[in-house]
Amino acid sequence: MKPLRTSAIIHTFALAHVVATVLCRLSGIDDSLLLTLFTMALTILICFKHGVSVEFTAASVVMVNITGYLIGTGWAWLTSRISGSELIVHALSTFLTTELLGWGMVGMIKLFRIGGRKRNWAPRVKWLLMAVALVFLLRLAYTELFSSRFFSAESSYRIISLLLNNSVAILLMLSANIIYIRLMRKKCSLARPAAKYTVFIIFVVSTSALTALLAGFGLPFSLNTTFTTREFILLFTIALIAELMFYCLTYMADYAVVTRSAMYLEREKAHQAQYQYLRLKQQVNPHFLFNSLNILDCLVCEGKSGQASSYIHKLAGMYRYMLQNETSTLVPLQDEIDFVTKYVDMLKVRFPEGIDLKISVPQELMTLGVVPCAIQMLVENAIKHNIANKDNILHITVTARDRNITVSNNITPKLSAGESTRIGLTNIRQQYTDLCGEPITVSDTGGQYTVTLPLLDTPAGRAADRMKTMTAR
Repeated sequence: MKPLRTSAIIHTFALAHVVATVLCRLSGIDDSLLLTLFTMALTILICFKHGVSVEFTAASVVMVNITGYLIGTGWAWLTSRISGSELIVHALSTFLTTELLGWGMVGMIKLFRIGGRKRNWAPRVKWLLMAVALVFLLRLAYTELFSSRFFSAESSYRIISLLLNNSVAILLMLSANIIYIRLMRKKCSLARPAAKYTVFIIFVVSTSALTALLAGFGLPFSLNTTFTTREFILLFTIALIAELMFYCLTYMADYAVVTRSAMYLEREKAHQAQYQYLRLKQQVNPHFLFNSLNILDCLVCEGKSGQASSYIHKLAGMYRYMLQNETSTLVPLQDEIDFVTKYVDMLKVRFPEGIDLKISVPQELMTLGVVPCAIQMLVENAIKHNIANKDNILHITVTARDRNITVSNNITPKLSAGESTRIGLTNIRQQYTDLCGEPITVSDTGGQYTVTLPLLDTPAGRAADRMKTMTAR
């Protein structure tokens, strides 16, 4: 059985809202709690389907219900201009509100890329239960308070306008939520649950009370001396609902930012680990070791002990370089060029007249950084896929200018060479994307293959530049 699509879930709940509204209105029953339950179920299903965490889902439940009431009120006012039937107005407004809320949730999840993984909700489902209980309490409180004589429509609109017209109070509420959420995110692992809940309740109540006082007295721009206790209670109730909405909005935005940062960091670590694995495979490459040992055996058998010793030293130098930079993200270009030179010198023993390497790099660029083994991999790929003998010399050139280094070679493909997997090139490209966001350039004209890599600043290079500047002064 295929899982329901998101669109089917949203459309189904939108129709369910319409049916519930029509049946309740015809029966003379208040539909507010039932619609609240449907809206919470819709939010939970969308978050679960998209792999969103339970904390984000809990905040969404509160936020969607508060926002849904405001949007529903607006739709009801608009549709009342079209139709005079109260039943049609409520049915149409609740349908449009549900559709807008559902697709708004989906859009936010995709925009901030906060979903995608299946999560285990069981250990932290208490957050969701608390959010559901809070929404029901708010809905009940709203129904009882705003239907009483204490809350008239005129006084409610006037109190709301007091809050909305005081930009300092709104800014204070928003700033307080941002600071509180950032601090609690850093210290939440150290606090006990009871302490966290107590601090949260104190924060919400005190922020709402302070906002109500500022808005009621008109501070800091004026002083309303006629502000009464009854108005404070009204304003505090509105401020409390606004505070919960601001808190959920801020929490969801902060969660999205933190989640994306963590995702990028984990992806960068994964790419780095993949690249390190590729370099590790180079270190134990059986073909390279087999050819190297065969060459050493031939040199020893032919009595060329000097060449054999030089070959061993170069081989040891290569492995020393790879081991020293096993976890490095950047190395000085000078070190990489020395490494490539040793590597090609060893290959020339096997292909004495088949490889021609030319390196032209200005000395001032040698302190810039390059991904370890990146140039060597490009040289290795050139030798792997092309013929290298006396009749078909493989010309490899390494040049640098304008903070870029280019490796190019002529193309004389081997008949026995298989199709390139481009794994090495893909990993190099990903390393540069993670490090600096700059792409590498690949060009294949059919006769010449060229790859250009960016040269990056290293700590050692920056220190050298500072020393030059100080010496010049």
